[in-house]
Order: sequence, then structure tokens, then C-alpha cells
Amino acid sequence: MKDRQIPATGPQPRIPIVSAVLHWLAVPAIVYFRSGFGFSFLSPKSVFLAFSWAALLFTAYVWLQEGAWRYFWALSSFFTGAVILYAFHLSVAFVSETRKTGKHDFYSGASHLLRVPGLKESLGNPRGEVIIHLWIEPALVLAASTVLRVIFAERFLSQWLVVVGIALWLKEFLNYWYQLRHRKKQEDVFEDAEEATESGTVSPQVEAPTGKGRRPRAKRPRLHDDGDQGSNERLFAEILRLMPPYRLEQAEDNYRALTEALRVDQNLSPEEKSQMLEDLTAAVDFFRKQSRG
Repeated sequence: MKDRQIPATGPQPRIPIVSAVLHWLAVPAIVYFRSGFGFSFLSPKSVFLAFSWAALLFTAYVWLQEGAWRYFWALSSFFTGAVILYAFHLSVAFVSETRKTGKHDFYSGASHLLRVPGLKESLGNPRGEVIIHLWIEPALVLAASTVLRVIFAERFLSQWLVVVGIALWLKEFLNYWYQLRHRKKQEDVFEDAEEATESGTVSPQVEAPTGKGRRPRAKRPRLHDDGDQGSNERLFAEILRLMPPYRLEQAEDNYRALTEALRVDQNLSPEEKSQMLEDLTAAVDFFRKQSRG
């Protein structure tokens, strides 16, 4: 069981068992398409270690067994390449983690297609990245399957790539669906903040507390941006109510909405407002520096 010191922010794009299976099927293709993964995204779960070991044993069998290479060369090459790339990306992510420059847990890499002339404009554009991850990459996997089947008359890898392409699309669709849900919740927060700003008061249905019998508010520890990079990123994202992937544009929008809601909140003392405003400012400054760096 993971000893999580900081709770995850926002809904997590996972369905028990289903997400793990989709992740296992999609990663052998994802390591070909993308670079710069987060460590937890590539963390060596037992199923991946078993997959890597099985792939290497299968490659050894195909290489040594007489006549096997003729039938399984494509499947064996795909598995071996996936294992090598997976180990490479995992090593890079581990080094980044030890240097405290690692990305957050749900970071699933930057697509190589974003480096292609004409598609570079989609870099940092959420809509462009969704199109590439949700439609273009699965379509390329299915196209490769068709080419292997029709032109090279290859059966085994072509059939496997169909399964991988479907799993990749389902995995990205699940992430996209959770993003839509989270965006809707954020819009509701912003609407509530705007209504409170326009009225200048808290909701009339809620009676402002008098403070009698109220327990003292626990002070939030002071935040600094010179500590653990990964821990600070999750802390600041929690303060700004962000969900991965963290983007400066969303951080700025949340900062404006939360500061406006804080300004008209009559249930907080001036000292509490000052502390919370200081935390919000430190959080948005962190993401500004991260964007520039």
C-alpha cells in the first residue's frame, strides 16, 4: 500500500481492474509514441515485470527455435522494442525523481507528433493534445496493423495491434471523460464565486457563524518553492484546486476565481483571509515560474 503523505487532487481517472488492464495493453504502444513520462505512470508494477520477462523469454524462443522467426519476427521485435523503451523511460523518470524534477503521477508523456512541423502549434494546447492522444495515435496503431496484414501478410502482430489500438483509445477516452467532469465542477465553483461577488454577501440561506464554540482553525504550514519539487507541485495544485495535467492558464483562472470568492467571504477573519491569499499567491507564482523554466 502506498504511503501517500499528500492526498491526490481532484478525481482520479481510474476504474478498478479496467484501468489497470487498459494501461497494461496501451503502454507498449505509448512508449513508442511519447517521451518524458512521470515516474508513477511507469512504476514497475508486478504485471509489467511479468510482461517484460515473458517478452524476453518469447524472443529467446523465437530466435532459437528453428522456423519460429519466420512467423513471429514482427511480434517478437515489437515486444523487445517495447521492453527496451520502457526500461529507458523508467530510468530517465527515476533520475528525474531523484533530482526532484519529476512530473506528477498522471503525466503520460509528450507525443513525438508535437515535434512534427505543422503540429508544433498544438504543444501546450489542450484541445490539440486531446486530438493527438485520443484519435491520431490509436489511428496510427490500427493503420500499422492494416499495413502488416495487407502488405506483409503478417497475422500475429497485426491482430495484437488491433487490441492495443482499442485499449489506447479507451484509456485516453477515460482520461478525457474525467477531464470533462472535473472542468464542469470547476465551472460550477467559478459560477458560485461570481454570484457571491455580484451580491457581495454570502448565500442568504447560510447564517454567518458567530464564532462562539468554534474550534480554532488549524494553521496551514508555510509554503516555500525551494523544497521538494514534486511535493510542492501537488500542494500548490491542491490549493488552486487543479487536476492533472497542471496548466498555467487553468492555474491563473482558478486563482482569480478563488481570490474573488475569498474577498467576499464573511465567515473568515482578516488574518485567515491574509494567510489563504498568501497561499494562493505562492501557488500561482510557483506555476508561473515552472512555466517560464
